[in-house]
Amino acid sequence: MVKIAIAGSGGLAWIFAKALCSTEHTTIILSRNDQPEFAKLECQVVVLDYDSQLDLRFHLRGIDVVISTVSGAPQINLIDAAHDAGVTRFVPAEFEGPPARRALNDPLNRGKRETIARLKDWSHDTRNPMRFTIFSCGVFYQRFARGGLALYNIGIGTGIERQGAYLMNLGNDTAEVVEYTGDGKPIYICLTDVYDLANFIVAALDHGLSSWLPEFRVQSDRKTVTEILHYGAVVKNVNGLDTITHEAQNLKKNIDYASYQQDWDTVARFEELAATESGRYNFTQPNLNPLVNVVPTPFWDWLYHEWKS
Repeated sequence: MVKIAIAGSGGLAWIFAKALCSTEHTTIILSRNDQPEFAKLECQVVVLDYDSQLDLRFHLRGIDVVISTVSGAPQINLIDAAHDAGVTRFVPAEFEGPPARRALNDPLNRGKRETIARLKDWSHDTRNPMRFTIFSCGVFYQRFARGGLALYNIGIGTGIERQGAYLMNLGNDTAEVVEYTGDGKPIYICLTDVYDLANFIVAALDHGLSSWLPEFRVQSDRKTVTEILHYGAVVKNVNGLDTITHEAQNLKKNIDYASYQQDWDTVARFEELAATESGRYNFTQPNLNPLVNVVPTPFWDWLYHEWKS
């Protein structure tokens, strides 16, 4: 049995907690405020101050694994406290494409580089090393849901939480994409149902912490942008989505112009398209899928269920 602390109380924390609380593992929720809805899951909610190292260290004593869904300074503080409290393994809020595929001047950084640097520092502590594991999973299916990620209380404030903020909006049968890389190759995207991700994390725990790698790559499916658009059109029973297609070489110009206009929603949308074109969300060899007994949901099945109901 493993003792787990989930940091945060948003939608991602809820989905992880729902999966973990049905296992033999002990799970607590670390939150700034009381969260009565978690009582349904029979999870203990610990109210604490993320700015207080003393508070964090006290509540992390005896915890084996921290799974973070918080970012920025609160996550850095959590990492430091987890190390000092003797936590064995830390899972940061890095649930997207592999870190190695991010640009050095990544506009979508949002503290990610600093988080990984701090984790590497503590993993190299010869007296008290704290290991970490990143679960790289590509793009969540829920970006394409009715209501988008916001409906699940995920990604709030990132600019991509709204329905239609990424690639296609099936609510009005529209899309805005880049389909090919600068050298003319189809753009691939790894996609994961957030509920599959939760099941992968549970399965990895059951597989044994001693076998955990610094990065687990998981995916529910992998499709080209063109295939995603086709699926959207078929599920909505239209000849094709009303699509704006951008060329890869024009993305930076569009970002610069939107920045000049201070149109930050458009900036966020184009930065995601640029990241997608650069391969940020694409990988071909998921290393956790073959190790565990999780049967992920194909993207078509999820999309059909989401929009045909």
